[in-house]
Amino acid sequence: MTHSVPLVTGLLYVAIVALWAAVLIPMWLRRHDDDQARRIERHRTAMGALARMPETDDRPASALAARRRTIVLGALATLVAATAGAWALGYVSGWWVSAAILLLVVFAAGVVIAHRVRVRTESQRALERSTASREARRQRQRMRPVPSTPDVDAEPRRPVQPAVPQTARWDEVFDQTA
Repeated sequence: MTHSVPLVTGLLYVAIVALWAAVLIPMWLRRHDDDQARRIERHRTAMGALARMPETDDRPASALAARRRTIVLGALATLVAATAGAWALGYVSGWWVSAAILLLVVFAAGVVIAHRVRVRTESQRALERSTASREARRQRQRMRPVPSTPDVDAEPRRPVQPAVPQTARWDEVFDQTA
């Protein structure tokens, strides 16, 4: 009889765990689906807000990048000067000066390449903007009603009247007022 009590107790524990699982797992899944739906909706809202935002000008970012490049360039120039001074005093070998100069040259080349890419990108954007505005102007002109031109052949031609001298008309007016 003592063996059946632990068996019944174990079955009771399994039944309780199964009931709790039957209740809690669907609740957890529903909450997980709701959280996922909320995350998707938040993402959709954020993307819609980004799509409605006007195109920003990245001049402040480029100004910060230019400032960072200037700081790094100054630091590398200082490093070259310091290693050259240490080499002149005999504290370091010439390889350190060469390495510092190599770093400075590589960075300067990277700055030049980055500048060329930025200029090319900005000119491409400007070209796209001007092309888009030109196309919009053309579209507006196409949408305007075009005044109809009179058909020359449709109207009957009138004979040309002989020119009346101005003096004759002036005399008629003068005679009427006298």
